[in-house]
Amino acid sequence: MSVEPKILAACRSAIGDVKLLEWHWPSPMDVTATEERLMIEMSLPPHASDGRACFPDIEPDQYSFMGNIFLRPAGVRLRVKSAGGQVRVIRCAVEPAVYARIAGTRLDWTADALKTCLNLRGGVLQPLLRRLVHELEAPGAASTTFVEACVTALIIETARIVHLQSDTTAHGRLAAWQYRKVTERLAEDGPLPSVSELAALCGVGNRHFLRLFRSLTGETASAFIDRARIDRARRLLTESELSLKEIAARLGFAHPSNFSTAFRRATNLSPTQFRQISRRQTSSS
Repeated sequence: MSVEPKILAACRSAIGDVKLLEWHWPSPMDVTATEERLMIEMSLPPHASDGRACFPDIEPDQYSFMGNIFLRPAGVRLRVKSAGGQVRVIRCAVEPAVYARIAGTRLDWTADALKTCLNLRGGVLQPLLRRLVHELEAPGAASTTFVEACVTALIIETARIVHLQSDTTAHGRLAAWQYRKVTERLAEDGPLPSVSELAALCGVGNRHFLRLFRSLTGETASAFIDRARIDRARRLLTESELSLKEIAARLGFAHPSNFSTAFRRATNLSPTQFRQISRRQTSSS
């Protein structure tokens, strides 16, 4: 079992450290930890973990669902349980004093605030964290400055969400087992599922599934599937010798040009550019 994560990419800045990390847990995990810095994290599909967590020193055994975006406060003991498997996250580690200075306040870690931290739902967070993933994997000009700007925005946005979201009780959203079925299906090889297929897996109708999914994750199911498709494309471009035509067909695109357009829109790089950068980084390491 790998307790220490594998660092896939990293960037250090004056605001905080950003890392792309991966673990492999061959059996169910049950981990308790206290961080010295605040950790803003997002689990990445298809490796997102079906996790739940509690704060033993505040509400022991009162477990809450962990969303794919969460904040782990400094100095607060957190216990996390999940089914294990392969887990990949983008993590921003920020000193408490830096966080307070940029946010303009020191957050009051009440029980409600801590529960909010376990499932941060906001339209700005996900694009910022996804952009950080892309920047770590393919750094551009003034990369460190760009990373600092993204982390600064994440600090401000997470502080706003913690202040605003007072009611985090899970009503009217997908259950943990339903979300697990969705992520497991997206991780399978072969054509990606439709919304109708995912709704059937969860045992609900299409419209109800869309409402439940958005309530849980803060994004549409279609956007979630699209991101999984792009993540799979990045892996195929990096790890295989398949042609762009073959990759496009595997991902369900009718034509390679449609694939290239979608990939560029999501990553700001063409598939060919992404493959070239990935290979240069692999050969240099």
